[in-house]
Amino acid sequence: MDLGRRRGLRLAAFGTLLAVVALPAYADDPTPPPPASVTDVNRSLEQLQAEAAAVQADFAKATIAYTKALKDAQAAEAAAKKAEATATVSKGKADEERRQLGLLTAQAYQLGIPTVMGTESMLWSLAPVAENLQEIADRQTAITQLGSTQVSQYRMAMEAESESIRLKAEATAKRQAANDAAAKAQDLSKQVQQKAADASAAMADQTADLDVASALSKQLQQVRNQQALARWQTYLTELTSAKITPPAAALLKNPAKLPAGLAPLTRRGTPVPGVASAAVAGRTVRVMSAETIRAVNQAFSLVGKPYGVAATGPDKYGCLGAARVAWQPYTTLPNLVSKVYPDYQAVPNAQIQPGDLLVMGSKSLGLVHIGVALDNGEMIAADEAKGSVVVTTIPDNLYAALRPTLGAPAKPQVAPVGTSDAYAFRCGNTATSYNVGSGAWTWPLPDGTYEIGTPFGQSGSMWSTGLHTGQDFPAPVGTTVRAVTSGVVRVEHPAWAGNLVRIDHGNGLETLYAHLSRIDVTDGQQVTAGQQIGAVGTEGNSTGPHLHFEVRLGGDPVNPMPFLATGSASTGWGGYSNGMIPASKLCGIGGGHMLRCDASAAYLQLSSAYRARFGKSLCITDSYRSYASQVDLYARKPSLAALPGTSNHGWGVAVDLCGGIDKYNTAQYEWMKSHAATYGWVHPAWAEQGGSREEPWHWEFGNPASS
Repeated sequence: MDLGRRRGLRLAAFGTLLAVVALPAYADDPTPPPPASVTDVNRSLEQLQAEAAAVQADFAKATIAYTKALKDAQAAEAAAKKAEATATVSKGKADEERRQLGLLTAQAYQLGIPTVMGTESMLWSLAPVAENLQEIADRQTAITQLGSTQVSQYRMAMEAESESIRLKAEATAKRQAANDAAAKAQDLSKQVQQKAADASAAMADQTADLDVASALSKQLQQVRNQQALARWQTYLTELTSAKITPPAAALLKNPAKLPAGLAPLTRRGTPVPGVASAAVAGRTVRVMSAETIRAVNQAFSLVGKPYGVAATGPDKYGCLGAARVAWQPYTTLPNLVSKVYPDYQAVPNAQIQPGDLLVMGSKSLGLVHIGVALDNGEMIAADEAKGSVVVTTIPDNLYAALRPTLGAPAKPQVAPVGTSDAYAFRCGNTATSYNVGSGAWTWPLPDGTYEIGTPFGQSGSMWSTGLHTGQDFPAPVGTTVRAVTSGVVRVEHPAWAGNLVRIDHGNGLETLYAHLSRIDVTDGQQVTAGQQIGAVGTEGNSTGPHLHFEVRLGGDPVNPMPFLATGSASTGWGGYSNGMIPASKLCGIGGGHMLRCDASAAYLQLSSAYRARFGKSLCITDSYRSYASQVDLYARKPSLAALPGTSNHGWGVAVDLCGGIDKYNTAQYEWMKSHAATYGWVHPAWAEQGGSREEPWHWEFGNPASS
């Protein structure tokens, strides 16, 4: 399909969608399902991001190969120079030993000392000191007489000559290897240049589509919100029609002691506390408490309200703020998600009911997100990535479901301890950058044993999510599979993976290794980088022998290639790829510079404080950087620029500053070090003086003080 036709279809679908969402948000009748064209376009933004991820993975593969070749060439060049220097020194030593032997031989000849050396050896020894050896060769006494000292020197000279020849040959071989490595690096450099051009063209082609897809995504979210509300209103209408008055929460706590006319609601044969059922005209109607219904109604009243970090309303809401408002005045939630978990009774995931508080996180990360449950695997939550309170799918990193109407837990519930990285996963959003801090990072398969297969983000019906969530590495069955970095093992056997090893590396980082033919580790085992954990196979949903490798942050799968390339990576924000954020999702800070809107607001506050101190605004040279510009910079400066798709400039949360801040130890730099963090801006450790890459000018939007 050509580009013009694709855009035409998307625009046509956009028009159809507007007609659908024009329905009143609180219509009496349920909102009908959107037409097929709208359902189809639901993947338009996802598809664009899948295409971007595939392009970025392909480019990352090329740059990884180029970077490795460049390092190999540098190492080969260093080895060649060292070998050549060693050979030169050896040649000088051999020449000196031979010269000494010549002098001793000539002296022995003059003195008539007996020799046991042969004619050829003597001629060779005299070559450096006698231009005409015929006279010496004719003298048999010089051939047959020489002492043991001269014999010893002869042997030393011969050994030195032999070593010199060996080292010269070795130096020649290493020089050839260095030349070959340099040629390979040069060839790969040309490939990177071509890939850069292709990637820039592909991303430029997507830029116009992104604005349309972003608008479609927003409208589709509105449709989803309305459909969830319509289903809820249908339930309330059902209660009214059945003349059921929702009882107080206290009356539903014990399924064995329910009010007359109500029976326990069961799930998998087990009574569900806090909810009941009633038989109406041969149908079973679920009966929830009045307090629960009120909480869900209040949660729906917040849908569409803008997101704000730690905001509690009435204009903006953070994730905890929205959940807290939903359950007031029945109960007031604590001020941290980790404090909510110990206060309310947890219920099995199979028994989740509307109104339940869902807390997300992990043992290594802590609890980072909270929502109010609905039916259909959905919840209402303030979502930083979407910028508002929305109806969304319950994420994979659901830690527990809590039912406030059941009161305090029967047994102590201890929340997992949060880490310093927990803020980066707040309210449905993953961190914009993540540095691997758990030791060395290596590839999951040994060099030379694999190919690069299906990339992250590729779409297809063979995957339950519609998108490929990892990176495939085709390799023979039995090929060694290694842990990429240190962590704690969990062994699983899901149908899709057959045999799966999941490694928790701490701070929200996990890696997954699927389709294994053999597992060589056990649950709870601590492993190190490069340790064998299993072997390549084709178990589960697989079309052939390969390793399916995933990297997950806060429960969300992210593109593994940047991690493999650098040992660290930037990850998703707002549903967009790095460097592929539409202008409509960014905010200006002056001078044509753009940042993510929360970073922009914080930057303007920082600049105002800076101006009050120095009498001028912050001097800025770089802010949001598109993927195409990252590619261009990398193509020109591969040894200095970040791998495209990993720069925080591509998330709109990094700036490069000037005006004195670009030099260490100036008054301006020291002021930034002392005050920038107050506004959420930090100088990353790698950019510090003495860091891995000294850049006093580079600052990033980190943990806002209000979070």
